[in-house]
Amino acid sequence: IFQILFSKMGENMLIQYLIKQSRKPSGLVGRLITNIWSSYFKELSLWAIKQTTIPNNSRILEIGYGGGSTIKNLLELDKNLDIHGIDISKESYQTARRIHSDAIENGSVKLRIGNVANLPYQNNDFDLVFAIQTHIFWEDLKQSFQEIYRVMSNPSTLIIASEKEKIKYHMTDYGTSHELMQLLTSIGFSKIEEKQNYKWVVYVVTKSD
Repeated sequence: IFQILFSKMGENMLIQYLIKQSRKPSGLVGRLITNIWSSYFKELSLWAIKQTTIPNNSRILEIGYGGGSTIKNLLELDKNLDIHGIDISKESYQTARRIHSDAIENGSVKLRIGNVANLPYQNNDFDLVFAIQTHIFWEDLKQSFQEIYRVMSNPSTLIIASEKEKIKYHMTDYGTSHELMQLLTSIGFSKIEEKQNYKWVVYVVTKSD
């Protein structure tokens, strides 16, 4: 399918098209991308989850669930978690619903279509929030993190993780750890810890008095 697109669009147009699809998957290509994501981000997701402690019965929000790999990893912890997810893409929603149909049916997973800049949740609603390979695409980073801060309980933890190369490629603002930490601190987060390996970076961000 990508060879067909290349022959019709040319290299530069294809790159821009795929970036747009990464931001908000749609149509046949979007369906293909979300299915690829369900396995591609599994290891990054597992690594990010290991950077924090997840108590039993935690209420969790994943922003940008994509193909559903983080939700799958969380379910496999077997900790009776109340998992919620929001994603801007209809294709992501359909893929994740198909993969997690049993968990949705029994009520342990609840998915929505929506925008991180305007979250449809109450204040102080979640114990833990995950944003895996997604903040690099947000149009208004400050507004999005303000919304996340609003829906987080006190105390609670936000996990932001991404491939380092993708941060360099996609982000012109807040692309360095220093800039991102300054932004998060200005919003009100009390502690930010950065961890990284040769290809990934994770920020463990705390909201507390």
